[in-house]
Amino acid sequence: MPAHTGDVVEKLYDAQNPTRESPEVKTTEEDECTSLIHNKGKSRLWSPPLRWYVPVEPIAFAYYCCILMILPLIQFYMYDKIAEGYGGVNHTTSHQCSRGADNSSDAKLQTKIQSKAADYNIFFIFTATFPGILQTILLGSLSDRYGRKLSMLLPLCGLLSTLIVYLFVFELDLPLGYLFIGNAIEGFSGGFGTMLTAIFGCAADITPVGPKRGFRMAVIQAVMSFGSALGSLVAGIWTQMVNFKQPLYFLIALSSATLLFTIFIFPETRRNLPKGSLTVKEHFKLLKRSIQFYTKDTPDKRRWKLIVSLMTFFTSFSVELIKNTVLILYLLATPFCWSKMQITGYAAARTIINWICILGLTHILLRRFSEVTVAIIGCVSNILFLGLLGCAQSSVLVIVAAAFGIFSDAAPAMMRSVMSKLVSPDEQGALFASVSTMEMVASSFFGVVATLIYKASLSFFPGLIFVILSGLIFITALMLGVLSYNLKKSSSQLSETIKVTVD
Repeated sequence: MPAHTGDVVEKLYDAQNPTRESPEVKTTEEDECTSLIHNKGKSRLWSPPLRWYVPVEPIAFAYYCCILMILPLIQFYMYDKIAEGYGGVNHTTSHQCSRGADNSSDAKLQTKIQSKAADYNIFFIFTATFPGILQTILLGSLSDRYGRKLSMLLPLCGLLSTLIVYLFVFELDLPLGYLFIGNAIEGFSGGFGTMLTAIFGCAADITPVGPKRGFRMAVIQAVMSFGSALGSLVAGIWTQMVNFKQPLYFLIALSSATLLFTIFIFPETRRNLPKGSLTVKEHFKLLKRSIQFYTKDTPDKRRWKLIVSLMTFFTSFSVELIKNTVLILYLLATPFCWSKMQITGYAAARTIINWICILGLTHILLRRFSEVTVAIIGCVSNILFLGLLGCAQSSVLVIVAAAFGIFSDAAPAMMRSVMSKLVSPDEQGALFASVSTMEMVASSFFGVVATLIYKASLSFFPGLIFVILSGLIFITALMLGVLSYNLKKSSSQLSETIKVTVD
């Protein structure tokens, strides 16, 4: 063995075993839970936070409560306005379907309303997400240089501006097309992709590499899901009992408070920021960093791991987004004919129960298994949920599907943790920018495609989209299996090399 190779292995061994009490190194699945990049010590990877607790979760909760409360609010509003254009026939408040409704004129009219609502939904998704793709890449990379707060403030300002536009549309009873102005403002401000980059970049800044980071990211994901569940539930109850305007005033107040909290209270988690401004050339270099993860390899061969991790994250997140977007229209139609309150209550209960189970099980599973293995378990749960939901012909089966899918949301949070281990602290913002960009692409592309598939299958199999999504998650689980096998193999080879060198 060359001398320089022995030196490298000796340093790795010293970093992992500073006391040098035993020359034996045992390989277990816990090896996957350690850093996937090789460093001499944790002191260079992580510094203690500015305070005992950095309040990332409150900002994540409030932001997601706002944007997920908007989604059903706008969809219900568009559905009702379209129904008014067809003479005021509206099935969004019906609690059950009458016998023979499939052949009635009301059912045919409902299909027309569903189809037109799906068209508006396509433009709604596209204008809110597509403009933010470039901003997410740029702002995520810049957050490594200028700090995470910049990437938080711009989406919050965009959210507040969007809500004000919506309020004008509601108050003045303007055509539905004016809603897209608000969506475009949100997109050009970076949208949820930039906010996610900042949030998970902060999590990487304040946690050490290992299970603690994976669990903290799962907690943040859970908090965002709780916020979305609460927002969705409140939107359904509020709009059915009162009107569409009052929830908007509440959202404007909440987003304003979140913006002020971020400006004056939230600390900057990115340490030792370089002084001075960047030149145009340096800006482009930062932009390239988000792409070079997947085009330029490193000595530890991390490129393929990042590519596979990104692909699995992309598919799992896309499925989560699509199923939540289409589910509202799916449950409004026959044979379910759920009310607004039933739909939002179901979504909220499923989200809260899911994440309580995910947090409890993840805390236990991560002591024994890697994040990749936990993500595979989440994929299996998601396949069962989507398959049952697509084939459901009654409300009972919809509830049974939710029971099988209690662990279905775990995969995206686990893959974020896996990817954060593959890069250095100075690359976290660029990494999460690339991840959030894929989320924006997923929202823009897959959201539109899924809505078109749902619209095309309305007449013969409305649940087709969920069956297709279950197949996509099955492919994701296979990719995760390959990744898990190779990570174990690499860990075993490293341990054997260290053992041979010590002997």
